[in-house]
Amino acid sequence: MTAYNDNFKANSDNQGSNDKISDSQTLNNQALNNQALNNQTIKVTVNNAPAENPATLWLIDDDAALRLVLADTFEDAGLTVVSFTQAQAAWTRLNDILQQRESASQLPDVILTDIRMPMMDGLSFSDWVHDHFPTLPIVIMTAHSDLSSAINSYQTGAFEYLPKPFDLDDAVATIYKAINFQPNMPIATHATASVTNRATETADATQAKSDIHFKPNTDAKPQTKSARKVNTTDKTNKTAKNKAEIKAETPANDNPSGIIGQSQAMQTVFRAIGRLAHSPITVLITGESGTGKELVASALHQHSPRSQQPFIALNMAAIPHDLIESELFGHEKGAFTGATTTRQGRFEQADGGTLFLDEIGDMPFSTQTRLLRVLANGEFFRVGGQQPVKVNVRIIAATHQNLEELVKQGRFREDLFYRLNVIRLPLPPLRTRREDIPALTRYFMQRAAEQMNTASKQLQPAALQIMQAFDWRGNVRQLENVCLWLTVMATGDTVMIDDLPPELLEGMPANTELQTQQTLSSSEFAQNNHQQHSASLHSRHQNNSIQDNSIQSNQTQNGAKNPSWQQALAEWAQHALQTGETDILQTATPEFERVLLTAALNHSGGKKIAAANLLGWGRNTLTRKLQQLDMSAADTQTKE
Repeated sequence: MTAYNDNFKANSDNQGSNDKISDSQTLNNQALNNQALNNQTIKVTVNNAPAENPATLWLIDDDAALRLVLADTFEDAGLTVVSFTQAQAAWTRLNDILQQRESASQLPDVILTDIRMPMMDGLSFSDWVHDHFPTLPIVIMTAHSDLSSAINSYQTGAFEYLPKPFDLDDAVATIYKAINFQPNMPIATHATASVTNRATETADATQAKSDIHFKPNTDAKPQTKSARKVNTTDKTNKTAKNKAEIKAETPANDNPSGIIGQSQAMQTVFRAIGRLAHSPITVLITGESGTGKELVASALHQHSPRSQQPFIALNMAAIPHDLIESELFGHEKGAFTGATTTRQGRFEQADGGTLFLDEIGDMPFSTQTRLLRVLANGEFFRVGGQQPVKVNVRIIAATHQNLEELVKQGRFREDLFYRLNVIRLPLPPLRTRREDIPALTRYFMQRAAEQMNTASKQLQPAALQIMQAFDWRGNVRQLENVCLWLTVMATGDTVMIDDLPPELLEGMPANTELQTQQTLSSSEFAQNNHQQHSASLHSRHQNNSIQDNSIQSNQTQNGAKNPSWQQALAEWAQHALQTGETDILQTATPEFERVLLTAALNHSGGKKIAAANLLGWGRNTLTRKLQQLDMSAADTQTKE
């Protein structure tokens, strides 16, 4: 594991001379020792290598400011950081090592790379590195944190996948793990490989490291893989200070699996799918009804080596109990009344592929015993059959029930539960990831419009706010049905509050209705605020910024007559877009962060650690934000 190497050793006590050392000399020695300890720089090494040989990180990102922030973070964490503006430059260095034009001692211990960059994208780079340097770990970071990015990252051999925005402490912890994850490598050899000063390294040692770290290949140029490469030609320019914190939204048509989500809960699901896709291991998917369990099972199959083989889905709750065994295992001719021919069951139909058993908790107890045999040795008998049938099937099961409770009640076999519960993948309910509702709504509204052969409808911001506040007990399936209902029933191109289904309006909080009824038009809002106070929200063509105290003045001067800050922000954005402004997110985000930073520092009395906790940041993140926004704790504390 990662070690913080400390060369300081306290002088051992010499019992024979203790009486000769004066009290003042003892205090002086302790002071010198403490000073040496305090002055020592903590360095991260690999497998307890000497402290003068810290681990090396190659950092690849085309964003200069983000690169600087990350480099400072990892250097503070005890790493030697080598930065690259493009993956192409890092590939050139690695290729020189591959062709033995450079010493193998120049190899890093870990690489952290972005995906979307000019000339060469991070996925193609990772794929090439994995082919030629199979033990060199790569961590991929991206703002395009959808399911495809996660799966493609792991398919290229990445050690880990970091969706932006990520916590800097989590990133450091991930890099530590990657540094010490060196498969099939002796500890002593890898410790030698981590040394950066190789002036005295022999040629034999260099060759030994080369043999361990990479596979020589004269045709070293990376091959582009259409299924993995991210299109870099349409990459938009982003301002540096926003790239680390803002996550790009993924269009609906970029998610062929239909699984959409930018929330942290869904990023965990994406990581799990990426890691499990290439494994034949049994997976148990749990979650409430309507959370998308079959979509996840289908994604696991589509991105697995079995993707060209059948994917058979079977709902246990939808089949009569007396027909389940015949449905699963098939039957021989004459096995029972009406069995006029031999019939293959679902297991045989899914041979070589994946069998998805939905609502496994509803399977009859007698059938569970037969399923247990299939999971144990891959064999079963057809109903009425005498010869065993051998199959190679990956089992993915799903349930909305608590199987542990069913085991206690004697309704589910305990041994079968442990057979199925190899890897459990829980899916979050929609009410715990409300930030995904806007993207899901756009996707379902677009898909419903295609089904109805009509133009896609847009939701008024106030109506979308009500949908985000709704509880959604039916989860994503209920949201999909509501979008289909709105496409058919709502009049006009814009869905207003009155167009929403009754169940959404009944569950709407009382203050939400009051706020939405008081919403001003975009032009009235901009005009009224400009006349009433100078610290209001202005469009970018007037002053290209949002004043710091606009939200506070809205609340204190206008009170309940003005909309909430969410409404104010929505109206400002609509007005800015109507006036032809672009990049409004990059304009609003720094000012939004400035307001929250000021409020947190004022509330904490200027104490950075307390303010960072209030914002949910680490102290380093808060300090860097203050630098990026050209703020200081002393200045902000005087602002009210």
